[in-house]
Amino acid sequence: MTSTFEKNLSDVRAFIATGGDASLWFAKAFASWYWVTDFWQINLNGYEYLDRHNKELFFKMLNLRELNGCTDSALYEVALFAIKEWGLLPSENRG
Repeated sequence: MTSTFEKNLSDVRAFIATGGDASLWFAKAFASWYWVTDFWQINLNGYEYLDRHNKELFFKMLNLRELNGCTDSALYEVALFAIKEWGLLPSENRG
């Protein structure tokens, strides 16, 4: 049985992989949230451009650490996926 944490994290990863401006904004937001940094300078106004479903997903993302079954390794994997998928590292850090 899939936990709520696994389901929500899978939904976040799937949206990041979708492509488009909203997915890019979400990828930056997830990376900023995970690493607790303003490196990607997320403008929260981008939230306004999400559709209803993805606005709900944004709040699910913010609550992932509160869910049973949450592991840092799973969060890290998706954060790393986001920065690699969208090339979010400065060019000197890309591998």
